[in-house]
Amino acid sequence: MLEVELDIFSGMPNPRWVLSPQEERELTERVEADTSQLSEVTSPDEVLGLGYRGFIVRSVKSEHGAWDTWQATSSARIGAEFRVGVRTAAREVDSVAHWLLAAPATRMGIADELLSVAAGGPSILPAEREELYPPSPDSFDESPDVERGVTWHRPCPSTLYAANADIFNSPGTVEKNNCYCFASNHVANIRHALPGRRGGKPAASPTVDNIRGGLYADGWADNCQTNTLVIAAHVWPGWDYHFYRLVSPDPNWLWYHKTGGTPAVYLDGAGYPIRRQVTGGGSVIWRHPQNCVKTPPDPIVPVYTEFVGWFYQRNATALVA
Repeated sequence: MLEVELDIFSGMPNPRWVLSPQEERELTERVEADTSQLSEVTSPDEVLGLGYRGFIVRSVKSEHGAWDTWQATSSARIGAEFRVGVRTAAREVDSVAHWLLAAPATRMGIADELLSVAAGGPSILPAEREELYPPSPDSFDESPDVERGVTWHRPCPSTLYAANADIFNSPGTVEKNNCYCFASNHVANIRHALPGRRGGKPAASPTVDNIRGGLYADGWADNCQTNTLVIAAHVWPGWDYHFYRLVSPDPNWLWYHKTGGTPAVYLDGAGYPIRRQVTGGGSVIWRHPQNCVKTPPDPIVPVYTEFVGWFYQRNATALVA
């Protein structure tokens, strides 16, 4: 029995469903025709970002169906779960991801907006790019305090920094902790940690007000604290939430973020480090959670469009649930 997961959210649970015996046969035929389209669920060669990241297919029960029968005789070494949709099949007719996006069963219970995001292709982060010019009209120049009327608070004098992405990216941990776990510096092994759940006011849905209220319930404040973590939050209205954590001090002020069960990274959707940088021409550019690129350039459907705010908590680790 095969389960399919549309990997598209960062904090909220992804859509999942079980393939029928006929669908399992069809998927098996496409994999058998071209196993090169499969990749590991977490691969250092594929750095994934916000938005659609392909499908995760996993064997959830042995029933001696088409998949188990093929696996028993095939020389291909395929694990209990794998990702499709990031690597391109040699022939589109053999593409598992294209077939899943078109299959009626896939569309059952999955909103058109999510399918439209997936139609834009997988969110694969490019290699790190050098900042040559301000990334947008909203970029900072020399001062991080004011951005065209939008205030960004400098890191608090007693900010706690922990550049510990390697801990969250280790095997057995990376897939079990989401963006809120990473932002809170809490290896909770809770795949869908939710703002407010620990504080008794879980965010009922991912809206700006609900996420902000959940953060307050969990002990976060919108003003500097003594010995504080510094995070920032966005929402994909009605669908999902995403967090960033400040991990290094002056002069770079580097931010990391972790998308769902994928590794934590310091790059935005365009491949720029989320930090203060000085260009070759001497300009100072402040790329931070509020103005960094949330998705690959020119997405068909924008996703994390609403900024929730900057938040602070007086703990090296802010517990989540």
